Amino acid sequence: MLRLWPCAGTTARPPLGWAATTLRRRLLTQAEPSCHRRLGRDQRRGSRNTPQLAERTTTTTATSSSSSSSLGKPPATRDHAFSSFAFAFDIDGVLYRGGQAIPGAREMLRSIRRKDIRYVFLTNGGGTHETAKADSLAKRLGLSPDEEDVVRDRVILSHTPMRGWADEVKQQTVLVTGSHPETARRIANEYGFSRAVTPADLIHANDKLYPFDNLKETLHAEFRPLPDGKSAAGAPADPYSRDLLAADALKIDKILVWNDPRDWSLDIQVIHDLLVSRGGHLGTVSDRNGDRSLPNNGWQQDGQPELWISNLDLVWKTEFPVNRFGTGAFVAALQGVWAAVTNGGAELQYQALGKPSRFTYEYAHARLVRDHAVGSTSTSGSESRGKDTTAPPIKRVYMIGDNPESDIRGANEFRPEDGTEWVSVLVRTGVWRQTAAEKGPRYKPAVIVDDVVDAIVWALRNEGVDGASRDWLLEGGQ
Repeated sequence: MLRLWPCAGTTARPPLGWAATTLRRRLLTQAEPSCHRRLGRDQRRGSRNTPQLAERTTTTTATSSSSSSSLGKPPATRDHAFSSFAFAFDIDGVLYRGGQAIPGAREMLRSIRRKDIRYVFLTNGGGTHETAKADSLAKRLGLSPDEEDVVRDRVILSHTPMRGWADEVKQQTVLVTGSHPETARRIANEYGFSRAVTPADLIHANDKLYPFDNLKETLHAEFRPLPDGKSAAGAPADPYSRDLLAADALKIDKILVWNDPRDWSLDIQVIHDLLVSRGGHLGTVSDRNGDRSLPNNGWQQDGQPELWISNLDLVWKTEFPVNRFGTGAFVAALQGVWAAVTNGGAELQYQALGKPSRFTYEYAHARLVRDHAVGSTSTSGSESRGKDTTAPPIKRVYMIGDNPESDIRGANEFRPEDGTEWVSVLVRTGVWRQTAAEKGPRYKPAVIVDDVVDAIVWALRNEGVDGASRDWLLEGGQ
């Protein structure tokens, strides 16, 4: 039974003011590693008019097969017609919960792969490499080794758009933290960040920096010397002094919260110290802090490092019945400390990636346009070098998610320059639940369905694939 909950209209779409336009452009224009090719400028141009969504299903309930005679019957639409639309799947709460796959998710993915329908996995998860996430996804779905093309080169993590940052940015000194900081550093190095520092590096370089070192020999036991022979040991006697610092004094240019940290105490302390510093030098304090004549009352106005958060999800879905806190909870804690430090006089200024950030949706859209050309099984560029592998234009992308605050909001607010329409579909297997207090999600999707299989059936029917049904999809779309 395909049960649909149509959602009339969408919420207002205020612009996402999280980052400068120039950096946003870099996500699409900078050269990237082989499996993340650059989007040509000419393909980022085009009409901003959004096509209207094809006529949608309006009944509250519908069977997945209009009649018993449609079981196993192939759709009337030919395979080449599948090239005009694409899918973006959230992972946690959509394809699996904890270690358990959502029933039918594996068969559904096999079917759309056979049809050469373009799709990516767009998750706010992070702290691991894209390949490792793909391997984990394949394992949880029960895919065999010879089915790796179902998930290969399709995973976009919350921090994946950092691959496309400019080379000059990657040469800066960055503080990286997350659930496993050393793993995050190795991934950052692979992305091209050659001067990545972790909180463990800092507390081993300066034993006065953090007074609670109980985890120094366990969680924070793995560390490296600071880059370029820099030092974090020295600090001026007067932290407010504007005297020149030692030539080897460490300067942090950016703070990258890769995913939800484990040691909130240490990370909040170090991030705080850098955000109140003079120019990103630990042990200094800017004399501009609290200056009401300056923007943000002088806070974060003295060359402090930019703070980047990989995603803002407050909660996410596991097998436990109550939602679990994510990176957004760490950000809320950091904001609380910041409000106390500034006496409520300053906003914590930061940039955000992940859904619902426009940066992330632009990156995913570029991948769908360029990297998953119909008939191409490689995104490395090696098989397609010298050939035009640009896929046909996409009319619609269906974002299938379980979190209205990220998946649905991001798709609703995204307006790609080529005029493609992103359509949000909310599933009931994850974060969102209808309750007496919350009759409907804050950000309204085009439709609410029971699970990811129903989501694909709804989208296929919306695209005119009349014979699309759960049975047809789960039997391989034959």
